[in-house]
Amino acid sequence: MFTLLHIHTTKGSLLDSILTVEEAVKFASENGMKAMALTDHGSMASFVDFVKECNKYNIKSIIGNEIYEVDDMWEKADTKEYTQPRYHLILLARTQEGYKNLIKITSVSRTEGLYKKPRIDIKYIKENGLGRGIICLTACQAGRLSRYLTNGKYDEAEQFVSRLQNTFDYVVCELQSHNTEDQANANKLIYEFSQKHNLPYTITTDAHMLSDSLKDSHAMFVEIGEGREVGESYTDCYLQTEDEIYEKLSDQFSEEVIKKGIEESINIADIVENVDIGLNKGNIMPKINIENGYDSHEDYLRYLVFKTFDEKFGHMSKEDQEIRRQRLETELPVLYVVDYTDYFIMLYMLAKEARKRHIPLGYSRGSGANCLCLFMLNVTQIDSVRWDLDFSRFANLGRKSMADFDWDISKRRRKEMVEISEELFGKENVAPIATFNTLSTKVAIRDIGKVLDEKEDSPYYKQIPYKLRDEVAKMIPTIKTLNDLGEEEEKDVLLKDILNKNEKLKEVHDKFPLWFKYVMDVEGLPKSMGRHAAGTLITPTPVTDYCPLCYDSEKNIMIELEMHNAMDDLGLVKMDYLGLETLDIIDDTLKMAGITWEDVDINHLDLNDKAVFDTVYKNGNTVGIFQMESAEARRMCIEAKADNVEDIIVVNAANRPGTKESFPTYCQNKLHPESVEVLHDDLRELFGKTHFILLYQEQALQLFRHAGFPEDQVDNARRAMGKKIKAVMEGLETDFRKGLTEKGWNNEQLIEIWQLMLKQSEYCFNRGHAVAYGLLSYLTAYLKTHYTIYFMASLLTSKSDKVQKISIVINDCKRLGIKVSQPNVNKSDMKFTALPEKNEILFGLLAVKGLGESIVYKIIENRPYQSMNDFVERVADKTAIITLIKAGAIPTKDKMLLLKKYANSLFEKKDYKPVTTVPSPYSKLIPFGLDVEDYRDGKKVDKDRLLADYNKAKEKIYIEEQSQKYKKHMMEFKEKYAKDEYMWEFDTLSMFLTNDPLKDAYKFTKTDWDMVEDGDKTTLFCVIVDIKRKKDKNSNQFAYLDLYTPFGIIESTIWSSQLKQFSDDVKKGNCLAILGRKREEHFFVEKIKPYNTWLEQMRKKGVAV
Repeated sequence: MFTLLHIHTTKGSLLDSILTVEEAVKFASENGMKAMALTDHGSMASFVDFVKECNKYNIKSIIGNEIYEVDDMWEKADTKEYTQPRYHLILLARTQEGYKNLIKITSVSRTEGLYKKPRIDIKYIKENGLGRGIICLTACQAGRLSRYLTNGKYDEAEQFVSRLQNTFDYVVCELQSHNTEDQANANKLIYEFSQKHNLPYTITTDAHMLSDSLKDSHAMFVEIGEGREVGESYTDCYLQTEDEIYEKLSDQFSEEVIKKGIEESINIADIVENVDIGLNKGNIMPKINIENGYDSHEDYLRYLVFKTFDEKFGHMSKEDQEIRRQRLETELPVLYVVDYTDYFIMLYMLAKEARKRHIPLGYSRGSGANCLCLFMLNVTQIDSVRWDLDFSRFANLGRKSMADFDWDISKRRRKEMVEISEELFGKENVAPIATFNTLSTKVAIRDIGKVLDEKEDSPYYKQIPYKLRDEVAKMIPTIKTLNDLGEEEEKDVLLKDILNKNEKLKEVHDKFPLWFKYVMDVEGLPKSMGRHAAGTLITPTPVTDYCPLCYDSEKNIMIELEMHNAMDDLGLVKMDYLGLETLDIIDDTLKMAGITWEDVDINHLDLNDKAVFDTVYKNGNTVGIFQMESAEARRMCIEAKADNVEDIIVVNAANRPGTKESFPTYCQNKLHPESVEVLHDDLRELFGKTHFILLYQEQALQLFRHAGFPEDQVDNARRAMGKKIKAVMEGLETDFRKGLTEKGWNNEQLIEIWQLMLKQSEYCFNRGHAVAYGLLSYLTAYLKTHYTIYFMASLLTSKSDKVQKISIVINDCKRLGIKVSQPNVNKSDMKFTALPEKNEILFGLLAVKGLGESIVYKIIENRPYQSMNDFVERVADKTAIITLIKAGAIPTKDKMLLLKKYANSLFEKKDYKPVTTVPSPYSKLIPFGLDVEDYRDGKKVDKDRLLADYNKAKEKIYIEEQSQKYKKHMMEFKEKYAKDEYMWEFDTLSMFLTNDPLKDAYKFTKTDWDMVEDGDKTTLFCVIVDIKRKKDKNSNQFAYLDLYTPFGIIESTIWSSQLKQFSDDVKKGNCLAILGRKREEHFFVEKIKPYNTWLEQMRKKGVAV
């Protein structure tokens, strides 16, 4: 049976293929194929998924790559006269050595050889012996053999094939089953060449899509992704059966020729060995060197765990110490059995080095907090016994997957953690992990609709305007999920999943069926590859022994695989290093306050500080409080009347998809304990901390344990429920009911608790993570309460580059009675500076827009400055000086006057320099009103008097010219730098600091922007700080507005009809009250009133809006 040897898939051939690995392998299986190859463009991003999928269908997987080969991979510059051409070439791994070599070829082409595309040259492959174990196919019309032959370069073709034969194990000429004139011509020439030189040939389909019916969707995908039309270049580039190949080529070759080409595809599959990529072979740990004197790594880990026992628990009672000692004695054997020993030693080494460098680390992330051993190793700061955290959630005898600990570290020092990894385990053995971004449904609707609306040959030409595209996109709901870092993120629901459930969408579909077809064919496909926010791979030998490398967008090395491929499939070790800005805010606060992290050690801090709860949580004053700044979190704190740490931990866990709906019950039960009805008395102990709601995964573990499940099965049972596999669920329910029946539960109680477990299993949150994040939240609240001015200064520094957020922090400073002052060139530091004696925060120079680190450093190094002239002389940076004047950083009562003085100083005034000779001939004096005859005394001319008058006349003209130049200079300066004085402060500081135009309106508002529900109307009082005017298809003008509000910068749209109606109001700098509708954090204008008019009305009414 024919073998597919040339196919492209979505991840490896980004924005070029719409064929998924799953579709391709399923097609091969359904058509009886015994083997197939994967040959993405210069990439091996999908090879692990490909091998897994082939194994599922018992198909031999052939790992390949369609590389871009060039004459000289080191040449990376194009000229007007010459651009080095790239040629396609198919490489297939024939042996285990060939597979390893293919990884290296791919890695080199995507790093050292990268120039617009991943490139490599045959010379490099040959010289480094990388062609061994590899089969080479001559590729498509973009291949060098095809190009040479179609251009009559027969000698070059022979030389090229000879180079291939001297480099690779086996070289095969490639014909393609595409029924186009160009391909037929190329096929004829390549076939004749193969016969003349006794070369094998085969036939491929160069598939980029599942079937020919998807060609238009594919063309649309390429066009919106890369902005290019595909023409006929992808004709017949779909998965074809053997019969279709005979049909496509019947006009080009005899049946015998076609048959031989198909047989060669089978021969290639036969000579390819079964390559082992290390799938499901267990964990591959980096090499760990331990100190001398220990018989085993297990002994060494035990030593590390217990050496801090007295330091951690010496102050406790003997009973509490014994509980923790027994816990450690329980954990360690499990860690040995599940083979986590070396991983834990790695974590210890990393944490030790990070703390040695004073890099701020989080308390824990994920389920690591559930492990007391990690607390002993100083990897976490969470005493899991104190916080009642179930170790089996982190590790148990029934769990064989690789240990997975995530680090929260200082955002500004994250790179140092990667450097530490390189120093400890080898630079070549460490690399970040890739992630893929997908084409969202909303983007597909807008982009495809735009193409169909604008193309003259489209069936919907000028029928899908922007407004319709926007309205349809907004009909697509989003779902909130947790990503692999445990963070909440929103994703569009797929159009194909909701079309039949939404009448409005169906109406649009009936009118524009092709539009929706194209969207459903391409939504959710990968569109770009980037660097994972945290994931870093650590291997025992160079990374390229296991997977290919590539560059990210900033030309930093990363692996070309996603996390689940590297970790779950290949068993490689990864560390998640996530930069957390909160840690930098805390660190800055502590340094300014003159205290240390040890002074606020969470294990010794007073966690029942009434002032913290009264000041921050109870009233929702949570600006800057970790995990509590969102409207939902603030509302939850207020509703729960949060007055203890457990409340904060609960809010952290409950403010997530699926768990929010149980929070009202928590509040009701907490605030009205007398009315609580408990399903069964057993739950009083199991669910007591959450006031009888099922919130944490650990509670599910306890329930399964309570029902009699073996210790090594409780976590497996919890995870199985989350996957909702029917057969497994039935068995679980039987055992669960049996166990609780023996504990005295009746049938009704069993039904209710099982339904609750089913409902919450997908959404229950890890209590260990919630505890760690809840405690970090408490620390920020503690600092805000007791070190307020330092905390707020640090918070401002963290928000200084976020225009949308900084005004929110400034307003909170006002609420707290803290004055935020303008920057000052003689006093300001790079960051915001706390002046506690004045209850004032001084604006940081680095937060002034337009000032870079180098100029700020220069300003600080050269001060103090005695005067404006002194500053100008020593700083001498025009742009910086103008910016600083506008920002108020150079003290003055009149910024405009100072700016004019500076403008005046920039004009170079030059005195007139008298000439020493009278011009010749004398006729040149006439324009100056001088007549030489007036200076004759007889025949002799009085040249001294003439020269003096000539200089007087010339000086007068010179002075007038200088005056005009000065006026022009000042006019140009004013036009460029001195307009819109009322906006200077915002333009430089991203806020109105000294004269807030909205200050009188704050008392009339009660609803934060975050509290406004999507789709609801609200009134915003605001200043227009930016306007971008656009035109729709009918040349009607509309505009995007940036609105400065008490809630930060809010982006808005005003459509053409409203823009016409309120054109006088829509001007930059105008203060307005705008009624509009909130949609997905965007504001759509409906009505506008001048701010003063609105304010006066509010004063008369005395009401809030």
